Amino acid sequence: MTDDAELLRAYARRGDVASLSALVRRHAVWMQAMLRGMLRSPADADDAFQETWARVMKAAGSYRGGKVKSYLATVARSAAIDAMRRAGRFVPLDAADGERGESAAESVPDGSPDPGERFESSATAEDVRAAVCELPEGQRQVVLMRIEAEMTFREIADSMGVPLGTALTWMHSATIALRKRLGGA
Repeated sequence: MTDDAELLRAYARRGDVASLSALVRRHAVWMQAMLRGMLRSPADADDAFQETWARVMKAAGSYRGGKVKSYLATVARSAAIDAMRRAGRFVPLDAADGERGESAAESVPDGSPDPGERFESSATAEDVRAAVCELPEGQRQVVLMRIEAEMTFREIADSMGVPLGTALTWMHSATIALRKRLGGA
C-alpha cells in the first residue's frame, strides 16, 4: 500500500487522478465528520469538503512533507472557516465579548478536573454530538480534530496556528463543559 505522502506527491508531479482518488477514499470519513461538526450543516460540510479537495488539487505541489492528515485537516479547517465567514458565523478568538469586554480566548473557563480523566456518561451519541456542536469554536475544533481526525495535540496546535498550551486548554475546557452538559460531573 502506498503511503499518503507518496500519493499526494504522485498527484502533484503527474496529475495522477488515481492517487488523488485513493487519498480522498482514505480521508473522507474523518474529514466529513470534522467538517459537519464545525459547520453544523450537512450541506455546508459537503461544500467545504469539495472546496478542501479543490484546494488540495490546486496546491498539491506546495506540500513539503509532514503528516498528510495534518495537512489535509489544515486545508479543511481553512475551508470551513471561509464558509463560516461567508455565512457571517465566524467570530475570531480575539474579538471582544460585548458584555464583559474580554476576548473569546480570555473567557475560556478554568476547570479543575484533569483533562486526561476518562469521560464517562450515559449520554447517547446524539447527545454528545449536540453538546460538541454547542462548544465555543476553538474548543469544538480541537475536540473534532482530536476525535475525528485522530490528530495529536501538537498537530492540532500547528494546524490551528496556536500554541500547544492553547490547544490543550481548549480540550480541557471542552471536557469540563461536556461533562457538565452530559451529566458526567
